Amino acid sequence: MKPVKLLLISLIITSAAFAQNVSVTDYEVPVSTAKILRLTGGYNWAQTSFENPAGSTITNVTANSANLNLLYSHFYSSLPFAWFIDVNANGGKSFSDYNHDVVITPSIRKYIWDDKDLFGFARFDLRHANTFKQLESYLTLGGGYGRHINATALAKAVRIEEHLIREGVISDNMPKETMIKIANIIEREGEYRGLYGDTYETRWYEAIEKEVKASGNLIGDNVGAIGILRMQQVLKSINERVNDRYYGWDVTLGAKFNLTTRDKSPTQNPALAVGARYSYPVTWRTQVNAYADMSTPLDSNFFKRIENHGGIDFIYELSNRINFVTGYRMSMVTPNVGDSWIDHSLGASFIFYLENYINLGINAGLIRAGNPTLVPGTNYKPRTDLTTSVTLQYNLF
Repeated sequence: MKPVKLLLISLIITSAAFAQNVSVTDYEVPVSTAKILRLTGGYNWAQTSFENPAGSTITNVTANSANLNLLYSHFYSSLPFAWFIDVNANGGKSFSDYNHDVVITPSIRKYIWDDKDLFGFARFDLRHANTFKQLESYLTLGGGYGRHINATALAKAVRIEEHLIREGVISDNMPKETMIKIANIIEREGEYRGLYGDTYETRWYEAIEKEVKASGNLIGDNVGAIGILRMQQVLKSINERVNDRYYGWDVTLGAKFNLTTRDKSPTQNPALAVGARYSYPVTWRTQVNAYADMSTPLDSNFFKRIENHGGIDFIYELSNRINFVTGYRMSMVTPNVGDSWIDHSLGASFIFYLENYINLGINAGLIRAGNPTLVPGTNYKPRTDLTTSVTLQYNLF
C-alpha cells in the first residue's frame, strides 16, 4: 500500500476516533495571542584513521562543528490592532570558524473597522550575518485583508476531553458551547495568575471543572484526582505537548524600501511587495501552514527582476509524545540580466517529547541549490545536498 494511502487512512481513523462536537473554526475570540521561545542545538564530530606505508596509524578529524538556533515568536491580534515579533537566530562553529545569521521581523497592523478584516500595516526586516559589513534592513508599508486566529487553547481543551473520556470521567464528547468556554478559561491563564498569585492553578482547574459539570456529561460528582492530573499534563506540557493551532489567511500589498545594505553599497529602489499566508488544522492532530511572497522593483526593472519565496509545513501528531514535521521551501530569482535560478529545500523530522519542554529531533533534509552567487567567479552548477542530524530542543515557553 502506498504511503499516501496509509497517511490518509490514519487521518480518517484519528478523526473518527475523536469526533468532537467542536471544530477549530468555531473558536472566534476578540483577542488572540501566542508566545514561543525555543533553543535547538546540535554537535557533529567525526574522525577517520588509516595506516600509512610506513606502518603508522594516521588519525584525521573530519568534522568538528556545533550549531545553535534560537526561535522567538510573539503575536497579539485584537479587532482593532495587531502586532508581531519574529526572531530567528542561528550561530555555529566549524573547527576554528564561527558564523551567525540573525533575522528579526517586527510588524504592526491597524484594522480600519472593528467588524472588518481590512488593515494597514508596517513591517521591518532586519538581518545580520558574519559575512555582512553592516545591518541589512527594509521597511514595508501597505495594506491587506484577512485575520490569523490562534486556536491552541481550543486544541488543549479537546486533548483534555480525550483524556477524560478514556479515563471514564465523562460519558461522551461535551457540547460545543462547553468546549469553547473551557478554551476561553485556558486562554485566560495570565488573568488567573494575576488575580491569585502562586496558587492560581487551583482556581484555574476549578473553573474548568465547573464547565465540565455544567455539560451534563460528568460521571460522578467531580473530575477526581485523575481528571485534575490529566488537565495538568496537558496545560503544563507534562509528558506530552499540544502543538500550536492556527487557522485563517491574509493577503498583503505594499511598497518595500531598502534602508541599509549589507555591504554599505547604495540602497536599492523601492519595490512592490505582495504576500499571502494560510493556516488550517486539517484534523485535531494535523496542522498545515503555507506562505508566499513576491517583490519586484518599482523602476525600469519592474517585473523584469522578480524575487519569489514560498513554503509549506505539515505537522502530524503521531501520539501525545511523537510528532512528524515536514516542510518545503522555495526561492526563485529572476534577475534583470542573466538566467533565473531556483533553490529548493525539503525537510522532515520526527520530534520526540522527552520531559519538561525538552524535545529530541531526528532530522533529514534535501537541498537543491541553484544560486550562482553562492560561489562568485566560478562556473557554478546546481548541486544537491542530503543532510541528517540529531538535535535537542528546549522550549522555554
